[in-house]
Amino acid sequence: MRNKKKLIIIIAVVLIVAVCIAAAVYFIVIKADKEPTLRETVDNRVAAYETDLRDSLASMTDQKAVAKYLTSWAEHKGIEAKTDKSNNVIFSIKATEGLENESPVVILCSYDYSCMESYINSIVTALTVAKNDNPHGAYNIIFISQEMGSVSGAENLSAQYFPENARVFYLGNSSSSRIADMTGGYEQYTLSRDISTASPSYNKAYRITISGLPAQSFSGKSASAPNPIKTLGNLLANFKSTSILFELASFTGGSSANLVPSEASMTIVVNEDSSAKLEKKLDNSIEKFYDKYQDKFSGVQYTYEVVEMPSQIISQDDTESIVSLLYTSLSGVHYKDDAGDIVSIANIGSISAESGRFVMKASAASYDTELLSEITETYQTTGFLSGMDCSVDSEYTGFTVNESGKLIEDAFRKAYSDYQNVKLENVNMPEFTPCGIISAKNDGMSMIAIGVTERTKDNFAGGLITYLGVKGEE
Repeated sequence: MRNKKKLIIIIAVVLIVAVCIAAAVYFIVIKADKEPTLRETVDNRVAAYETDLRDSLASMTDQKAVAKYLTSWAEHKGIEAKTDKSNNVIFSIKATEGLENESPVVILCSYDYSCMESYINSIVTALTVAKNDNPHGAYNIIFISQEMGSVSGAENLSAQYFPENARVFYLGNSSSSRIADMTGGYEQYTLSRDISTASPSYNKAYRITISGLPAQSFSGKSASAPNPIKTLGNLLANFKSTSILFELASFTGGSSANLVPSEASMTIVVNEDSSAKLEKKLDNSIEKFYDKYQDKFSGVQYTYEVVEMPSQIISQDDTESIVSLLYTSLSGVHYKDDAGDIVSIANIGSISAESGRFVMKASAASYDTELLSEITETYQTTGFLSGMDCSVDSEYTGFTVNESGKLIEDAFRKAYSDYQNVKLENVNMPEFTPCGIISAKNDGMSMIAIGVTERTKDNFAGGLITYLGVKGEE
């Protein structure tokens, strides 16, 4: 009797185990057969492509290296790609069956090896759209070379990529997701003067340095970042206002008016009797700087050290002029509208005081022409009052969407909402983009600008893929 009961229990356990195994196998097979959703595909690809791009950043030492990465990526994905003489990279994707007659789409984004972090979100979005398994019309994806902020890549890009009925999307990088009806105009300035030198009167030298900030393109997103040139200039002005006597021996920083500088350094000479007061002032300045910025910019370093005495210092008159210029020059956010959105921005991009010449490069951008003119007038006035020559080196008009652009804006907004169930806001971009240059290549095309963020690059990729599969949108 006991054996019979034991046998029944064993049979029951075996049956239960068999049923569980069968159920597991069934669900595994069902799951394996089920196609991933567009959202799952986009999310997976965004994560994979961003990881690969970031892992490759160290090898991107110039524009050609970035272009090579992009063309190699396309080759491995079976996408036709080429690079023009200006290092613009063009992906060409043919239409799928049934959508061959749709008007062509062109998706643009920029890249700059010197500050790739500023472009990662838009590049990853573009790569995800390039690897598109869904039905779609023909489209090109063009990565515009923008080395050190230069627009020559956009200027030299062939008009053949922008036929009469093209629908063009520019992917910018923004602090908030947006469609922009306008992007900024731009002006670049040089402020300079001859400087003379003298022997130092004091006997103790300090080098003060801010370094370790990320390289960033000049934009609304980066306008709130610390500018080390401006910070050190304000420090010198503070020394003057608190009666710390000093002589300026050197001041360098930054590399381009189009980039927010990642570092700046200056050497000053003081009387040794003032060193304790100076160091207390420096310690206080460094503590406030770290309190404000170190959480967001973990790699930043603000330091000072005693260094060997320089043989020459910049004359007192020239030092006064330099300090006055730096203290009064605009840099960062210039104006916000009533909604708190940035309208105009300015940037001190580089400074040098070498070989008898002081040179400062600066720039400004705004989609409001009056505000842009106001910044230019301010720089000219500031330069004059500081005894500096001021020249406007280059200027570009901004971009404004036309009526046909409004139509594709509405169609894309719907596709984005269908994918994400979120309504995109219209917020203009204060920074300069290549949109104005590109739109001038053919008056008959339609164009809009899009602001992509770290959190929404997947949404924009999915929205664009959804848009590309809609038949009959013009």
